[in-house]
Amino acid sequence: MFVSANVYEGTPSRLYRSPCEIRRDIKVISKQIKEADEMLSVRNILVEMIHECSKGEPEKWITELEEIVCEARHSYESLKRLEGAIDDLSEELEESLCALGLR
Repeated sequence: MFVSANVYEGTPSRLYRSPCEIRRDIKVISKQIKEADEMLSVRNILVEMIHECSKGEPEKWITELEEIVCEARHSYESLKRLEGAIDDLSEELEESLCALGLR
């Protein structure tokens, strides 16, 4: 949606996406977060690894445990970026609704 400049209010011309488009993006990202959350159960992975380590020599598993922790940190950062994207889209949606006079 295109909103023309308003010299009296001092607002420039702007282009807004429709609330429907923004909500669609929010749903897509929310779905990605849910899928990642379901797939990523670091606690369960670590419990399994500790159970396996108790059967043998734990020293051999240290490298693998470090890799799991590294992957968990990477996944956490990815989830934080997705959360930031949701926040940005929420702000964009609010601005679009205000531009449409719905807020």
